[in-house]
Amino acid sequence: MIKQVQSTRFLVLCLLVVVAAATRALPLLLPNIWNFTAVGALAIFAGSQFNNKSLAFIIPLAAMALSDVFIGNGFNLAVYTGFVAMVACGVFIRNKVNPANIALASIAGAVVFFLITNFAFLYSWYPRNVHGIVESYIMGLPFLRNMLIADVIYGVLLFGGFYFLEKRFPSLASIHVRDTATNN
Repeated sequence: MIKQVQSTRFLVLCLLVVVAAATRALPLLLPNIWNFTAVGALAIFAGSQFNNKSLAFIIPLAAMALSDVFIGNGFNLAVYTGFVAMVACGVFIRNKVNPANIALASIAGAVVFFLITNFAFLYSWYPRNVHGIVESYIMGLPFLRNMLIADVIYGVLLFGGFYFLEKRFPSLASIHVRDTATNN
């Protein structure tokens, strides 16, 4: 694993993840763009691009935690659980990364994130009944819309940008292989 961590590919991927995580501060700078960040795209991207499955989860989670420190969000279990589910969608397509699979993973990830987080917020903001559940999901639809739009834009930037970097700098390209005890 040390060899992988020292690789140029790993460092570039980490840099892209950290920069994407920094977009979480956009709603603080620009009003009315809640949930329009690169978080969803970075989750799918990290899950599909890091060769080591553990690092595919650890690196984006660490970037999220770091951004939480700077923007003062604090830890929210529902948000991190939804984020882990999104990374898992990326891992699911890691050996078959193409535009259609990226789009499907992004939609699935955003919907799962929406379902997890809005159900969790139901308990603190809405009545605990069917009406509360429905209201929670209806009120969350603008956030889902923003996340889906952001996933398209940032997904194109992350996946497209890295694709062009791989073509320009072949040392960044990687053949995805199965994780084993000796191969990270």
